[in-house]
Amino acid sequence: MITMRVKDGDRDLVVVFNATPERRTQTVSSLASASYALHPVQAEGSDAVVRNAAFDGGKGAFTVPPRTVAVFAAR
Repeated sequence: MITMRVKDGDRDLVVVFNATPERRTQTVSSLASASYALHPVQAEGSDAVVRNAAFDGGKGAFTVPPRTVAVFAAR
């Protein structure tokens, strides 16, 4: 997995690349207690797989399905 945070002005995004054949979780402890959600373009899109990506704010953990790139936006 590769996880990157992109901050551009008011936009705060986290992009998670999961190239493995299994669902994986990447914990970013510095983001514990933060509030992120799957980017609206992906959350409302036709890709049912990426819609299963999730963020656990209590742990700062991003969970992404296999072979998927998920973009999370700060709320």
